[in-house]
Amino acid sequence: MADLRTSFVTLEDPTTPFAGLPLHKALEGDAVASKNAHGALVAKFNDSGTDKFAYLEVDAAGNLLVAAAANYAGLSDDGSVAGNASLTQVAIITLTADKVYKDLEVLCSCFRDCLFTVIFNDDTTPTTLVTAIRVGAGTFNEMASFQGLEFTAGSTGTQTLEVKAKCLNALSDMSATVSIKEWV
Repeated sequence: MADLRTSFVTLEDPTTPFAGLPLHKALEGDAVASKNAHGALVAKFNDSGTDKFAYLEVDAAGNLLVAAAANYAGLSDDGSVAGNASLTQVAIITLTADKVYKDLEVLCSCFRDCLFTVIFNDDTTPTTLVTAIRVGAGTFNEMASFQGLEFTAGSTGTQTLEVKAKCLNALSDMSATVSIKEWV
């Protein structure tokens, strides 16, 4: 019979205060159950009902990589129209009934003084969400982000999110990009 080396006790079992437990080897993908392992493996994942160890991934700078499940769909549209002194549709997104929408972002552009407005249409009822995105001399492009803005699309009829614009003096082409998150 071969001589077996003694395990050095490094963990204390709280149910038996003077008895110790040895550390077990734990590799990535091993089941967590019945393992006494150091905190080198601080993550676990569930694989078909069995908890397993996993190494944490880091990028080249040593930052922990974290991936969250996407709970939203990103929607966007862009458009460009000839300058007009009347409010004119530049971009439009068709929305889904009863969905929650958040994190509106709009990029507006015109070489002349122009006013952009963002409108939510619940069937035939328009609601102005943003009224004063202005561009003009010195600021031909304006990016607006509304992270706190949240609304729910109506239950019936056509639901849309529109960017409209009008030139305030001389006419020039108007362009806009709109994006929003549809939460699922």
